[in-house]
Amino acid sequence: MIRSKCSFLYAFFFLIFLCRCANPVTPEGGPKDITPPKVAECDPPLLTTHFHKKDIRITFNEYIQLKDQNNQINIAPPKLPHTDIRLRGKSILIKLADTLKSNTTYSIRFGDAISDLTENNVLHDFAYTFSTGSYIDSLSLSGRIINAFDQVPQKDVVAMLYINENDTLPLDSLPLHVKPYYMAKTNETGEFTFRNLRDVPLLLFALKDMNGDNIFNLPNEKVAFCDSLVKGIYVMPPTPEILKKDSIAKSDSLIPKKDTGGIKKQLTPAHTLLLFEESDSFQKILKADMVNESQVGIFYRFPVVKPEFIPLNLPAVSGWMMPEFNFTRDSVYLWLKNTEKDSLMLRLVDKDKTLDTARINLKKKNPKKRKGDKGAAPVMKLQLTINMPDARLNQFKRDPMIIFSYPLSGQDLSRILLVDGKDTIRPKLAFADSLKRKLRISYKWKEDRPYRLIIPDSIFRSINGRSNDSLVVSFRTHSLRDFGSIQMTLSIKAPSDYLIQLLDEKEIVLEQKIISASGKVKFEYLFPGKYKIKAIFDRNRNGRWDTGNFSRKLQPEKVQYYQKIIEVRANWDIDESWEL
Repeated sequence: MIRSKCSFLYAFFFLIFLCRCANPVTPEGGPKDITPPKVAECDPPLLTTHFHKKDIRITFNEYIQLKDQNNQINIAPPKLPHTDIRLRGKSILIKLADTLKSNTTYSIRFGDAISDLTENNVLHDFAYTFSTGSYIDSLSLSGRIINAFDQVPQKDVVAMLYINENDTLPLDSLPLHVKPYYMAKTNETGEFTFRNLRDVPLLLFALKDMNGDNIFNLPNEKVAFCDSLVKGIYVMPPTPEILKKDSIAKSDSLIPKKDTGGIKKQLTPAHTLLLFEESDSFQKILKADMVNESQVGIFYRFPVVKPEFIPLNLPAVSGWMMPEFNFTRDSVYLWLKNTEKDSLMLRLVDKDKTLDTARINLKKKNPKKRKGDKGAAPVMKLQLTINMPDARLNQFKRDPMIIFSYPLSGQDLSRILLVDGKDTIRPKLAFADSLKRKLRISYKWKEDRPYRLIIPDSIFRSINGRSNDSLVVSFRTHSLRDFGSIQMTLSIKAPSDYLIQLLDEKEIVLEQKIISASGKVKFEYLFPGKYKIKAIFDRNRNGRWDTGNFSRKLQPEKVQYYQKIIEVRANWDIDESWEL
């Protein structure tokens, strides 16, 4: 009896154990697959010499996918006959349409086109390389492409190499007419790499291609070039895993018979190319239009030298307008006086050459009345602005200035008052331009002190008959301790003009100084913040940066940044040294 009870208890607990084991639970997933696909087999083998096949099969250890073939897959040299590349299961099938060139190394580089089917793990920069001759070309070359003006690395620019084997065209002109022999695209850091190069001098060129033909044939395409011919070097390559199984490939020696650059273990960027857009030297009117009442804007492609504005539908009288040029002289505003015409016909001339004839509509649109408005539209007023957007004056660098929306035809400056504490005085006033659009207010400003500027009603009248409303401007001056300064000691090797620019973090030029010899440059009364210093080697001494020209073999003017960002603090002077 006791034995039967024990047997029953054993059976009962065994059933409970089985039930607990049978409860469904969520299976725990293993680690995420982050391994890219691997090449399992190549037929013909990788790095085959005396290649004569028409079909190539590359098999992987898992199912794969091909993405963005047009941009990622690069065939060098591009003269490889029409090539059909397609996917079948775990294999890539490559079909060659025509006869290959003899004694030539071909490389089909896949970039980032190959990834596994499930986790999208990318096999980076796999290349299938073979040769129709007795050896594999094994030299390499690398470099970096940066923007010539701001030195920012350039991504997705095509670096190109040309071989001097064209019977009708000189080597220097090949980028303008034919596709390159080798191509490589830059990565996020602007770097490019060529492999499997021939042991011959090469022309190095780069192109930001706009029409996909790999030829420099559009004026807005950016280019870069090396001043001299280049040659590849031999770099000891890592042995691909597939070669360990490949007896044919193992029997080939990759070391060139003639060591042109010394055997190196690592490839580093050897060439830095400056990418630029050539300047079109043909002067052109970009736009001519009415931009405001009594104001016509004319915008040129390049700065004008000796401009003329000849009216074709106005009486032959002088003083019909007043021109106002911008700082770079590539834009001009014509302030019109007493013209009742609906349109203006202008012949635009520069350096005694007619550039264009423009018809400009001068008819104003009537302002729309708002719902509930009655009677005539309100009279428009002359607008006044002060160059102190934050109501603080940096009196160490500039005086306050009143800027008018239109040139003035009359004014009564004696009625303008300045309140300094308990004193009300008449400040010194003078126009800063011939059009009377900028009025400078001079005074012996005191540090950290409040002021009030009082401008009465209707003391200014513009050329189109507008007058001002009354205006009271309250502002405060700064204390000297609010500012810092940067003093840069420059050591110059080659005599030339250098434009030393102070930039903010957004690359806006705040100040520029021109020097031609070693010495000190000081930027004073700077607000606390971060600044950059930039030097432009002003080759032609025209006071600005100039781009390059490939046909003339002219590089863009060299630009150099000081190696660190300078942080200015209040009441602090910073001393730095820089060798140019």
